Amino acid sequence: MRSSRWLLVLSFVSSSLASAQTPELSFRDPPGFYRSASYPPADFSSQEVNASLQVYPFRVLGDVRQAFTRTLLRELVDPRYREENVAPGVRFDAISLPGADVVLRAQFNEVVVGQPRPHVRMVVVVGPAAAIVDASAGSPAAWMRILPALNAFAQTLHVAAAAPEPTYAAPTSADGQRLAGLYMTLKNKYNSLFSRWETAAYYYLFSADGRVYRKYDDLTVPGNDPARFDYAGAQRADPVNSGRYVIRGDVVYVRMGTADQPETFEMRLPSGNVLVIGSSRYERQ
Repeated sequence: MRSSRWLLVLSFVSSSLASAQTPELSFRDPPGFYRSASYPPADFSSQEVNASLQVYPFRVLGDVRQAFTRTLLRELVDPRYREENVAPGVRFDAISLPGADVVLRAQFNEVVVGQPRPHVRMVVVVGPAAAIVDASAGSPAAWMRILPALNAFAQTLHVAAAAPEPTYAAPTSADGQRLAGLYMTLKNKYNSLFSRWETAAYYYLFSADGRVYRKYDDLTVPGNDPARFDYAGAQRADPVNSGRYVIRGDVVYVRMGTADQPETFEMRLPSGNVLVIGSSRYERQ
């Protein structure tokens, strides 16, 4: 499996990390991949072949070196991508790169119905925190197809100190009204019943007073008025997809999820009826 080209182009940017802060992995999405709306992990699937990439956020795990050689840390990998039958001959090594104490690497094959599925898993260690970057393909040929995209992704990947979070106070009336509304795009959604990805409607709902909720397939808003939606009920039933936002200038800072599983991102205020989140364009409904 020719994976060294991807791994060796990684460039981690040095940063001074405060002991109270958890570092972050910053990157641009790999070209030619769909980004799933689910998080964590940041989950990408190839548009061309059966292949995927996941980037897991840093977690405080302590010393992971021995655990990695014993289990590949598969217990921390999303069950959809967790290998079951690893072929003999796993290759372990470590890469010394600026910004990380160490980058542990494993190259291995998972045997599925007698056929090899290439995997490369890296564990980026900064102090007691570790983040996993995991790539796999359905065949050696598929791996070679996605290698250029992995190279492009790797060139943008770096370790950064977590920036102080903004205070999620309610925006001004004018700014909140400019963003308020229901927005929809089409996203890949994993169908666990049939073990496949499917295209589905995906919604973000923003209130004028700083609340946000997101959902696949259908999101009913009484009278199409964001102010009448039950955000508190959504928070209780689905906290991972509930959150708050604040506006500074024309930038919107969003925090979704729970205290122990947060997700933060930023975006621009909408242009007309179009809102761009990540690489996806959402249309106001």
